[in-house]
Amino acid sequence: MRQSRGPRTAVACAAAVATLLATAPAVAAPTPTPGAPAGSAPKASVTWSIAPAGAQGGPDGRSAFAYEGDPGQVLKDTVAVTNFSSGPVTLKVYASDAVNTPTGGFDLLAADKKPNDVGAWIALAQRDVTIPAKATLNVPFTLTIPANGTPGDHVGGIVATLTQGGGQVVVENRIGTRIYLRVRGKLVPSLAVTKLDAAYHDSWNPFSGGAVTVAYTVRNTGNIRLAAGQVVDVTGATGGRLAGAQPPGVAELLPGQSLSYTVTVEGVAPFGPLNAKVVVAPTAVKGDKYTESLSAATLGTGQRSADLFAVPWSLLLTLLLLTAAVWLAIVELRRRRRNTARALTEAVEQARLEERRAATGRANAAHVTAADATAAAERVEETL
Repeated sequence: MRQSRGPRTAVACAAAVATLLATAPAVAAPTPTPGAPAGSAPKASVTWSIAPAGAQGGPDGRSAFAYEGDPGQVLKDTVAVTNFSSGPVTLKVYASDAVNTPTGGFDLLAADKKPNDVGAWIALAQRDVTIPAKATLNVPFTLTIPANGTPGDHVGGIVATLTQGGGQVVVENRIGTRIYLRVRGKLVPSLAVTKLDAAYHDSWNPFSGGAVTVAYTVRNTGNIRLAAGQVVDVTGATGGRLAGAQPPGVAELLPGQSLSYTVTVEGVAPFGPLNAKVVVAPTAVKGDKYTESLSAATLGTGQRSADLFAVPWSLLLTLLLLTAAVWLAIVELRRRRRNTARALTEAVEQARLEERRAATGRANAAHVTAADATAAAERVEETL
């Protein structure tokens, strides 16, 4: 299911209710009419499906249209549109080209976008169909491969849409069935990694590693659809692996399409020069016998790397703080030593001063005693 805007309409999207382009026959879930007045009786829901049809009419069990042909070849087939509703339904049927969604899913061009690949090569016998209740309508179509059709995979789908609403709100519920066309010729399986950017983010903990954010794009530069596994590694200046991550694989990347990823690699030590490398290894899309038969060497790899520099800011700040603390401790220790030395010097000087004073006192006392003795002797002599 997909909601799309009609030309020059302001979109106030109601909830869409149809499934979108499954590989199995697609069935639209019950669809209430949008904008019904509150309290009014609900109108009958509309449910329909679209799928490849067999020679006897009706869905034949194929999950998708799959063809292989040569340039200039005309292929004929039939698509079955089934109305499961209790009343007739009018649908628009058209073909379009396939694209990958930003998350790697499968989608078709919006209804207002004109196809220029396999969707433009398909001519439907009917484009506007009215199907009675509980009935199936078979719509024949031809697929004409252009004479200059390029080798490789051309992917699209046939869609049955129900447009509801009007005025300022148009809601298009659409479902579809896929078309895989492989034009014979030289097939080139190739994936490339483009637009790689890497940045280091330091941790607040100076003794733990930081993280490297790696943003990159994987592009299918070949001409066949591919799946892929991918690995992101971060190495140091000596080339040794420091850390890595393994993002989810690519399920199906169509030719010419790109997917963008942002991967965070944790636990990277800030050892200055670093290198972030992305390796994408193409693999076969499930059920594609051709790519399943190719060796890993033939499929090759797509890779790209980027240099970056990790500055351990938290560690440097910690070392700076420790250095400042040590310097302050040394300054304080020296100050205390100077104060202690000064106090000792003053104490020694004071002791010496006291000693000198004491010595002077003793000398004075001895002088007085001698004088007294002399005077006494003189008095004795006078007496005699």
